[in-house]
Amino acid sequence: MFRTLLTPLSARFALSPSSPLPEEHTQQDDFAPEDFARDVLIDLMRGFVDKLKFAETMQAKSDALTEIHKVMLEDAQTKDVFREMDGFLIVMSVLSTMQAITGNDPQSKVDVLEAVRLTFVVLSEALYQHAANTAYFKRSVGYESLSQAVVGLVSDRSTVRPTLGFLVSLALHRFAMSGLFEFAPDVDYSQLDQRIRDFEPAFGTIQIPEALIVLFNFVTPASHDDAVLRYSILKLFERLSFHDHRSQCVLSSLNLAEPLFKQYCVWKDDGSVVKQERQLIQKLLRRLVEVGTSTAEARLMFQQVIRADQTLDGDVLETLRSGMKVRWPEHFSLEPMSALQMSFDEMKGLPPSGFTFMIWLWVERFPKDTAYPIFSCHLNGYTLVSLKLCPNGHLELHSAAARDPTPLKASVPRTRWTHVTFVHHPHRSANPTIRIFTDGAVTDALNWAYPKAEANRHSGLFVIGDSSSDVPLSWCVASACLVASPLADSLPRFIHHLGPRYTAHFQTAELAKFLTYEASTALHIYMDGAAQQSVARADVTQLQAAIKNGIGINQASVVFALTPSHTKAGLQIVEGDVFVMNHGSLDSAMWRIGGAAVALKLVQLASTAHEVSRALGIISDGLRNSWENSEDMERLRGYDVLAALLRSKSHLINMTGFETLFEFLGLNFRSPEYSTIVNTVAYRAIALDFQLWSSTKEDIQRLHLAHFRTLLQTSKYKRFNTRQRIAKMTVVRKLLFVLQTSLYQFEVLPALIEAIKVVAQAHFSADDAIKPIVSYLAANLHEAVSDVPSPRSVISRIDYHSAQIKAEHIFSMLVSILGSPPAFAKFSSTLPVLHLIGISLNASMTFSRKFELVSGWNVLKVVIPHAWDRVVQMAAFDVLFGRSDERTDRSFVVTCSHILPAIFASLKLVLEKVGSAAVSGADEAHGALVDFYVNDTQDTAEGLLEELMESHSASPTFRQAFKSQATTQAFIDAYRSFVVSISMAANLSPGIIRILEKLSHVGLSIALDNAVSSAQKQETALNPLPSQETAIDAAALLGAKSRRRRIASVRLSVQLGETTVKRSIARINEWRKTVIATERKRLRKTVLDLREHHRQISSLTDWATRLIIERGLWADVIQDRRWQLDETEGPYRVRKKLEPAYEEPVSSKVEAQSHAGEWQMAESDGQSVLHLEVPWSVAVNLSEELSPDFRSENQLQEEIVDDKHRRVRHELEPGDVIEAASTVARISGIDSSPGLLIFGKTHLYMLDGLVQNEDEEVIDAHEAPKKLFFVPGSIVELNGPQRAQRWFVIQVVSYSDRSFLFRDVALEIYFKDSRSLLVVFLHKRQRQEVTDRLSPIVNRLLYEAPPPSPAMLKSPLLASLSAKVLTGLRLDELSTAQRKWQTREISNFTYLSILNQISGRTPSDATQYPVFPWVISDYTSATLNLRSTDTYRDLTRPMGALTPVREEAARARYAALQSVGEKPFHYGTHFSSSMIVCHFLIRLEPFSHMFKTLQGGDWDLPDRLFSDVRRAYESASQDVRGDVRELIPEFYALPEFLENLARIDFGVQQNTGERIDDVKLPPWAKQDPLLFVVLNRAALESDHVSEHLPQWIDLIWGCKQRDPDSENVYHPLSYEGSIDLDAITDDLEREATVGIIHNFGQTPRKLFHSPHPERMMHGNSSLSIGTLYGVAEDYHLLSQSAKVAKDLGPGRFVRELIYDHIGQRIIPCSSGMLCVPSHPHEQIQWDHRGGAVGDLKILVDQRIVQVVEATACSCAAFADANTLITGSNDHAVRLWKLQRGSGHLHRQAPLSATLTHIMRSHTEEVLCVTASRAWSIVVSGSKDGSVVFWDLNRGTYVRSIWHGPGDDTDVFLAAVNESTGYVATCSRQRLCLHTVNGRLIASLDLLSSAMHDSYPAITSVAFLERDYARVGVLATGSPDGTIALRTWNADKTPENEKAQWEFVTLKTLKVKGPDGQVQPKGYNPCVTALKFVGECLYHGEDTGRVFSWDLPD
Repeated sequence: MFRTLLTPLSARFALSPSSPLPEEHTQQDDFAPEDFARDVLIDLMRGFVDKLKFAETMQAKSDALTEIHKVMLEDAQTKDVFREMDGFLIVMSVLSTMQAITGNDPQSKVDVLEAVRLTFVVLSEALYQHAANTAYFKRSVGYESLSQAVVGLVSDRSTVRPTLGFLVSLALHRFAMSGLFEFAPDVDYSQLDQRIRDFEPAFGTIQIPEALIVLFNFVTPASHDDAVLRYSILKLFERLSFHDHRSQCVLSSLNLAEPLFKQYCVWKDDGSVVKQERQLIQKLLRRLVEVGTSTAEARLMFQQVIRADQTLDGDVLETLRSGMKVRWPEHFSLEPMSALQMSFDEMKGLPPSGFTFMIWLWVERFPKDTAYPIFSCHLNGYTLVSLKLCPNGHLELHSAAARDPTPLKASVPRTRWTHVTFVHHPHRSANPTIRIFTDGAVTDALNWAYPKAEANRHSGLFVIGDSSSDVPLSWCVASACLVASPLADSLPRFIHHLGPRYTAHFQTAELAKFLTYEASTALHIYMDGAAQQSVARADVTQLQAAIKNGIGINQASVVFALTPSHTKAGLQIVEGDVFVMNHGSLDSAMWRIGGAAVALKLVQLASTAHEVSRALGIISDGLRNSWENSEDMERLRGYDVLAALLRSKSHLINMTGFETLFEFLGLNFRSPEYSTIVNTVAYRAIALDFQLWSSTKEDIQRLHLAHFRTLLQTSKYKRFNTRQRIAKMTVVRKLLFVLQTSLYQFEVLPALIEAIKVVAQAHFSADDAIKPIVSYLAANLHEAVSDVPSPRSVISRIDYHSAQIKAEHIFSMLVSILGSPPAFAKFSSTLPVLHLIGISLNASMTFSRKFELVSGWNVLKVVIPHAWDRVVQMAAFDVLFGRSDERTDRSFVVTCSHILPAIFASLKLVLEKVGSAAVSGADEAHGALVDFYVNDTQDTAEGLLEELMESHSASPTFRQAFKSQATTQAFIDAYRSFVVSISMAANLSPGIIRILEKLSHVGLSIALDNAVSSAQKQETALNPLPSQETAIDAAALLGAKSRRRRIASVRLSVQLGETTVKRSIARINEWRKTVIATERKRLRKTVLDLREHHRQISSLTDWATRLIIERGLWADVIQDRRWQLDETEGPYRVRKKLEPAYEEPVSSKVEAQSHAGEWQMAESDGQSVLHLEVPWSVAVNLSEELSPDFRSENQLQEEIVDDKHRRVRHELEPGDVIEAASTVARISGIDSSPGLLIFGKTHLYMLDGLVQNEDEEVIDAHEAPKKLFFVPGSIVELNGPQRAQRWFVIQVVSYSDRSFLFRDVALEIYFKDSRSLLVVFLHKRQRQEVTDRLSPIVNRLLYEAPPPSPAMLKSPLLASLSAKVLTGLRLDELSTAQRKWQTREISNFTYLSILNQISGRTPSDATQYPVFPWVISDYTSATLNLRSTDTYRDLTRPMGALTPVREEAARARYAALQSVGEKPFHYGTHFSSSMIVCHFLIRLEPFSHMFKTLQGGDWDLPDRLFSDVRRAYESASQDVRGDVRELIPEFYALPEFLENLARIDFGVQQNTGERIDDVKLPPWAKQDPLLFVVLNRAALESDHVSEHLPQWIDLIWGCKQRDPDSENVYHPLSYEGSIDLDAITDDLEREATVGIIHNFGQTPRKLFHSPHPERMMHGNSSLSIGTLYGVAEDYHLLSQSAKVAKDLGPGRFVRELIYDHIGQRIIPCSSGMLCVPSHPHEQIQWDHRGGAVGDLKILVDQRIVQVVEATACSCAAFADANTLITGSNDHAVRLWKLQRGSGHLHRQAPLSATLTHIMRSHTEEVLCVTASRAWSIVVSGSKDGSVVFWDLNRGTYVRSIWHGPGDDTDVFLAAVNESTGYVATCSRQRLCLHTVNGRLIASLDLLSSAMHDSYPAITSVAFLERDYARVGVLATGSPDGTIALRTWNADKTPENEKAQWEFVTLKTLKVKGPDGQVQPKGYNPCVTALKFVGECLYHGEDTGRVFSWDLPD
């Protein structure tokens, strides 16, 4: 088979194919001896190749092959001769004939195998290190040919193993490997493993990777009955992947993962495949995926991980998990003698301003013996500077300015990516001049002179590596960059943190977005630490500037930037053994196929603990190093979603899953001291979701609570964790809330309280810890006040039973925290007068005085006795003697005598209790309980007396305290009271006697002391006198359970005395009630916020839905797509777009997340305002006495105002604030959906299903009383799709007051995006409030809008404007529309649309739907004759009077009614009603649903449904008992309404037995709804209709609207003003009246009071008055202008033509550039050469104002001046919003682009995009052969169309007709025309007309744009310099067959040159751009020139 490929080559070898000799040698007559020898070898090679070609025997072939091999070894140049003699083809022929010669003779087989071996040897040698041969073999012969050649050998059991061994030898160029598969058949797997390992040292480098593909493809066919052989082949691949990094990269690049994975999926469940083999395949898969994976491979693996039953495949999940762990960037792999060279002409030396060289490198093996240059600069043959890598891993620097190389401290570790920066300053003033950085840290600083520049320019060379050195070094380079300026010292650190994946050029101001979570945290930790050091403040300032505004590298200063996918340099040359590994990592592939939602889906479907942990591993590793996935996760609110998913799987979270998740959050379980919070967004959502963690296993709960200690105490970054992370999250409040719930079991409460303590200690501030804790204690440390309302009805899981016990633990915790002086200082600054007296006295010398001033000691004297026990006693004496926890000695030195009155008051009360018990001791009724109480009280009294005895005897200062008569008197009062009490007791118990003895002892001790006055001695020792007591009811303060009370916060103001104490106690009671109420409100608000947060997150389903819709990763191919009519309007309010009828809309919106869903106590709209003073503040001014911060810090209480807008706040755009809200009903057809119309500061919102109650709180409509939202007469829809729509306020262009069911309470708002909103208010007053808000918005827009130019007004493009033009029309502007119609500037259809609009008709209301006329009466002819008057209906008569019979019936009905005194009318039905609209649109949702609603929930009788156009017309025009309906606009625009796309079962007609399906069309429609609509529209625009349309307008809107003489009077209830629904109070009567309106319809508002003027019909009626010629009509008159319109210059293709309406000029755009419509001074640019970077640049006046990096932009288009669409290499389509600054604000860019949507569906690079604002669609074409339609407003996927499978289907051109919505798309294979709904109209095969391979047959397309053109025109440009004007029609459809549309060429234009002459063949320019402007055609060429094609004037 290969012999036929051989070609005679004698003529080609007249000269030697050897390389040209140097010039000086070629001038000599005599050849050098080596040249002569080479020529001899060349002749020998020719001879041996010929000999092989004609060899017949096996021996002859072997001999020839042997000789050929020898010659190749002698001289490598003979390999060229081998190729040129067709040696490769001959070798393939020899191989293919080998199997036919084999026989049973053993020797014969030996000879064959030897010949096969020699063949492979020759093939291997010919390809070895020979680029030309390698490229030729791959291109012209192909490895598929090699596979076919050996298939016979592989099929033979006797030759299969040697042949496969030869393939391995060919791949490695080592024929010692040929016996690799020669082993015994009974060998076991362990022996096979060892055998492969024995060969491993001989592997070497893979030289011919494609041979391994051939080998892999033979795995299955060669080993179908030999599992051992199969295993050995796979084992070879596995060991090759482990041999070295290069081998792993090569294997990964062969795309083996996809077929291997497919085979693995088959084998993993195959019992016949042994376990060792399955494990081997899985291991090999992991190795291939680790280093890189293609998007197709990743897509396949992710698709297979989910089974059909929606469970996960654990084996595939494990493969994905392991593949996601390793994150290799794209890189160059360099072996010895390899380099990357960038050459530059005209160099004098290094940049004069200095330079910075940066490189990311990874070293596998260090060089041996000598240093190896990793970077060098060469000029004119010598080296200017060189940076080398030494054998020990250190760097070495060489420079032309220094003699000797200098070793550096900087070192490069093995097998780790390292960033090296080399900065060289040009002047000595920069000390030092050289700085070396590794991983961002400076390691070396040298003072070297800068290499001097040359006087003349020379060729320069920058080299990465060294192609001349054979020093063994295996290393990789991810990127390298040379900047012509020295960077500041702090910037290398920032650049290092960007990581090796960053491949752009540091141009964007948003560089910080490329930082991963970990890198960003590391940078902030560095800055946080450096900020404390004065020497580093400059670095911190530079880093802060870099984070905020980028590093400011000028684009022009980037000398070269080198990455595998993109290079910015003069010329890149790969020298030697360089392998480019441009397969991305698995996480990057995940971004391309679906982003973070893919990993979330795996978590959602995980059903076991193992699956959950693996899925968490995939999501964490997929986010960790991918900024794209991280951004995507935040866009989706993915962390909240993940937390919600885990809450339902909390029981499946094991230790592995927990550690995986928290390692992602920043914890380091191996080295806890390095733990930090790296991802605050995820940490808030997941780590602080205590509802999640409280439902896990107990050990997980404890570990989770313990992580706070790790972060805030163990970690070396605890300061950063505290101040920069935890401090911003209100963690203490969250934990206190959790403590009040029953989430955690009692056993875990100590761990929870410990967590609270750890967090509170770490950040013990007023707002974050002190106030929350004190408020909690004040509300929970005592009994609940009875009159405080309970929120139990709202809070279901609040734990009230153990609240006091928990509060006591928190109080103990607080006391222990306050033992720290710093904590006390913060506490005292927040609460200046403390209730913890002992701590306060120790910490403050002035505290005692301050406390005395506010009557604190007096209050204690009253309070303490009622809470006295041994614990309080200990605390009181600690205060007295100044003891603290830090002092271990027992001091008896009085430091605070003010506490003594309280102690003696306590003694008195305790003794009274003892005495009272002694007196009543005879009562036995209380039994044991009384005994217990008495004993306990006696013990307390004895303990206090013993303490007093010890203190008196041990403390002189205590004895001195009794010098105060008040102190002594206090003891006397207690003594006397007790004596009086027990004197009345019948008998004294031993306990009473002991107490009396001890009391007497204390009294005697005091009396005997000299400090006591003589007058009191007697009273103390012998006769204590009774004294008066203050009557303060302390029990009222502390409650009944006084024994368990601790001292509450006591903070009294200055007024002393009993009156102050009483008043303070009363205020404290009130304050406590307020605190309890506040805390309960807080609880209620927190729980409601938490519930709302969960509701919000549960409603986030977009992320999952987009994965299963059409073109999604896991698309449901079985599910039929259902469609509904899109409410988005096209030109003139036409609704003809269909949208998927999903239950839930799928959005791709990108928005900055505010994370408002967190259930912290978030403040909103000024809520939670601190305003209440503490209860003990009185009028006395203490500003001099207290701390200066007290006045601002003394507010403990908060007013917790319930958030009435909680329900809708998550719908608001970030930063928006609600200014007004109104309950409305959104009208759609016949349905009214109650909802909220919200005015925000920046946006307008319409939220269905929500209303405001009487308190203006937003509630669900289901829960609201009907009176809040019911609109009289409306059909309320509460269970339909609840939509949430939003618009920028500036998108509002107009509004119109509307009536709904004759009630003037409706409003229709129109937006720039072609959408409208019809809402009905309950009252007219509410509408007026809304219009008052809308009026200034619309007026401002009208004021700001620039007036159109006169030329623009003349342009037919004006007609393409959509509803926003119509909305500006009022009755006073009606004359303008009428004039335009008369002069034919607008079409009949457009004029009727305007009349409908002005008269109040709207497609949003089915009761007032736009009305259009029947114009055709012929529904029986095979061909429609639009020139015959018989074809048309009589437009002068209403439908009810078209026949004499019907006319007579109408007159009779009118007369009959008039005769009986009723209001007379001609017709009981109407020409337009909701029933008529739904009748016609019954096959199309939502009208199908509406029809059933009007029919009471079921279809009408089948015979009464709309099933036949002819029958419908006859019923409306002829039948006596028929209807009088007119048509709707869909008859002229929307073919889909005639088809039963949803395959609804409407039943069977009784009279015919036919099942109702699609509508029957007239014969002339040829069974094609599109043709029917096209011909119907043609009839509407015909001259006949134009002449008679005024008479029909008079009937509908004009002077004959109620004319009895014209038989045009309808039911009285159909006219405006005839019904007042508000006046009808009876519900049944109102419903009946509404039914009448639905059936009888509503007559449009009257517009004309005189006959309508006629249209001007002279001239060409298809053109406007004054226009003589048109392209569609007079295309034969087009001629190319002689003058060039524009010229970009040579070498610049014209890719796009933009028309500047303001400047009245055409603007050509070259590749990678676009002008902004209407703003020609604004441009966008991108790198059109491809690559993964694709930076997007925004320019204003040729100045770059913004750079958006890493957009992967490959194409772009504008929808309007504010909306940009870009296609990307990463398969995504992006929508951008352009925003213009005023230019006056500081640093405000004049123009900026903000990403709004990322849309995924394509599976390959996007090649073209286009958009239409009129139809609100985006169309994108891709390499995958598909065209995707997107919704421009919503950023959602709509549908795909395909150009077919196979090659040449890349879609690279697309255009949208603004008038019709038709879409033209083009690939090399075909040109296609579709409707806006993807219906194929016509297709043209282009393969037969292709010129040559470099250009496709069509290179540009453009539509002729008109309001209406009778002949559509599509212009296509070609590479041969021709422009074809094409139309499309179905004229050639065979009779009785369905319409067959086709393209028809109207004319082919020949492009001329600048000289006006047609260029000769081969010199024709390629037409690369086309644009119609009015009736003029412009074309652009690859020459850079633009010409116009004009019609005669």
